[in-house]
Amino acid sequence: MDRILVAVDGSEPALKAARMAVDIARRFGSKLTLVHVVPRLLLPPDVYGLTIAEVEKEHRAYAATLLDKAEAALDLGGLETNRTVLYGSPAEAIAEEAAAGDVGLVVVGSRGHGAVARMFLGSVSDRLVHISPKPVLVVH
Repeated sequence: MDRILVAVDGSEPALKAARMAVDIARRFGSKLTLVHVVPRLLLPPDVYGLTIAEVEKEHRAYAATLLDKAEAALDLGGLETNRTVLYGSPAEAIAEEAAAGDVGLVVVGSRGHGAVARMFLGSVSDRLVHISPKPVLVVH
């Protein structure tokens, strides 16, 4: 397993998943890629009073901060890591990134919403399990 992909979104379940991914990467001598997905805008940028470029700049800054915090919270000590910011629908973007030949495992956290909440809110981890071309480990 050359590379492990772990999705981080700033939540505690995602951080828990990242910790597990670090442990697995160490055991298998794998590289670790931290990914954050910037979702599509739900409203036109002018609703926010900003241009598209300004909104994208803010999203990139937020993603960088979030990835910095994730790295700081993890004991990476010598583990080869990189970071990637993806854009689009989270599950689909992660699955597309996972399709790379060197990815052996995708690790994601689950917030533990019940079936009713998943029905209305959707679940990135649930969707990813169904569409990922690579094995997915969901950490609760």
